[in-house]
Amino acid sequence: MRDSVPWMGGLDERILERLAGDGDADAWEIAFDIRGRVSQSRVSDRCEILADAELVEQYEREIIDGRYEVYWSITTWGELFLSEDVDPSLDVPVPSPRPPHATRPDWWAGF
Repeated sequence: MRDSVPWMGGLDERILERLAGDGDADAWEIAFDIRGRVSQSRVSDRCEILADAELVEQYEREIIDGRYEVYWSITTWGELFLSEDVDPSLDVPVPSPRPPHATRPDWWAGF
């Protein structure tokens, strides 16, 4: 089933497995825990994509007075994906119609 998701790679699955197994973490912790050479920025980029697919979510945690770090947690959808109960490739967003204020009038197009 996971092969049917063209935008997902092995790193995405390792991120989900890390969050499901060890709990919430920031990008540095995830990169450190994943075996292989993975940068913190690469993990952060992939987490953003996983968040768009609603497999993970982000929140801010205060580390020291006034200093916040972005943490990631796995969602229910992410856990269902790992257990192969859902297929994120089926969740394709449908473009919404343009609102009236964002379209040009007919006279502009020469109709």
